[in-house]
Amino acid sequence: MRRAILFLSLLILISVQPLSVLAQSAPSCSYQPDGSIVCTTGGGNEGGGGEEGGGGNNNNNNGGGACTPGNHLAFQVVEHYAENSTCKVFPIRVDNCTGQVLHIIEQPAVMPCEMPNANPPKHPCTSFSVTAGGITCTNSGWKITARVTFPEIYLDVRPYPATLVRWPTLVRNGGMPESSGSGGVNYVPNGGGSPGNPQVGDWQDLRLILTLRPAGSMFVTLPLIGDLMLANGASQTIQWEVPSHPAVGATTLAGSVNGLDELPGDMPLFVGNGRAPYKLFWELRYQEYEAIEGCLPGPNGRGNYNCGGGTGHRGITGYEWRNRSSGGEIPPSAVANLPAGRMADINNDGTPDAYWDTNLTLRRMDDAGSISNPQYHRSWNWGGIIYWAVREGQGQIGWPGE
Repeated sequence: MRRAILFLSLLILISVQPLSVLAQSAPSCSYQPDGSIVCTTGGGNEGGGGEEGGGGNNNNNNGGGACTPGNHLAFQVVEHYAENSTCKVFPIRVDNCTGQVLHIIEQPAVMPCEMPNANPPKHPCTSFSVTAGGITCTNSGWKITARVTFPEIYLDVRPYPATLVRWPTLVRNGGMPESSGSGGVNYVPNGGGSPGNPQVGDWQDLRLILTLRPAGSMFVTLPLIGDLMLANGASQTIQWEVPSHPAVGATTLAGSVNGLDELPGDMPLFVGNGRAPYKLFWELRYQEYEAIEGCLPGPNGRGNYNCGGGTGHRGITGYEWRNRSSGGEIPPSAVANLPAGRMADINNDGTPDAYWDTNLTLRRMDDAGSISNPQYHRSWNWGGIIYWAVREGQGQIGWPGE
């Protein structure tokens, strides 16, 4: 059994029927972008004067058209019984135009309540922008934007920026931290209220949080070495069998690369790359204005008692702001126009399931593996590119094979 406080907008037939009759037809339910579940039954007339009511959700003014004055019957769900697809509900009267709850009928009822696929929304973003710097999510309805930057990931290297042929050369995954960013708005008048006059359903202190979390090992590709997979903190020793030379594809010269002033400008370089997969998660935090139900002294409007040991009746005793939150993952498939270079397929099933982070910083280590030794300390970041010079060792004269 799971508890929920959901409003099911149920249009009744021409006249108000007993609850036992209403309960015989199951409503049709759908999940809404704001996280609510709306259920409707067939249309009809409702309210005073015999005026024609709209069907579905058109009884209120949320659709932007003219509303029919009056009110309609709806149901506030307090419990959902998934095992037999029924709900425990309190009938309520709702203003057609404002959506405000006018009256609650204290006698609860159990009625069929089919809620197909009542899953949380995949994500609240109506548009995305993905660049090498980060991911921006915007919800145009709430006028909220959140941005998370791709975190700096670290590849520790030794010796660098040059090594020798057949010299033990070390690479280490120096860390893949998380990254978070957020945006917010102070008030969302879902119920038609304002900060000074809140109505049921209004939100305040809305906060959208985006988080990038590492989803696997760092991938490093180096010419004549191949592909390396380095878990967080893992290291691997490599060695080149030949120097970086144009004959083996090393055509980039050190003088053309910013930051390689320690090398001769005409030194050829091997060019590799490094990146790490990250998954994107969202969390929505806010407060929602809700009615508080309780036991009021005395009988209800029909003279009945239904709580307090026969001394009171159920009704709305007040209102309060309640904390709400929801969240989930945003897969690459949910992001329109995502650049192919950002799509990571870490389980190799042909479907991208993560995002590539190329914000790679190379940090030079000393012989003890320290990156803080002032004699060795230096770092480079070329957006995922790895440049490496390989020189001929002592005793090697000329190009091998010549």
